[in-house]
Amino acid sequence: MIENLPPGRPVAHPDVAARIVAGEAVVLSPNQHMVRMFNEVGTRIWELADGAHTPDDIAVQLTEEYEVELPDAQAHTARFLGELHARDLLTWV
Repeated sequence: MIENLPPGRPVAHPDVAARIVAGEAVVLSPNQHMVRMFNEVGTRIWELADGAHTPDDIAVQLTEEYEVELPDAQAHTARFLGELHARDLLTWV
């Protein structure tokens, strides 16, 4: 179980715009006047942070799509979602 994240399911903050371009997420944060691009795994986490998946669901999906063990997937997912939340790119439902 992933800890140290808000309860619920992550979803893109309503003020954020994002597109997948050439397999990478391009995320625009108008509040911070920033553009961020995510690598393949970050993009997949971003896609799964759709309000329908819990952080644990996302980690399990990563183990099915990539050669990664569940504890590593959980740690990476928690760290990445935590960073996105801290930058106001995600909210929780």
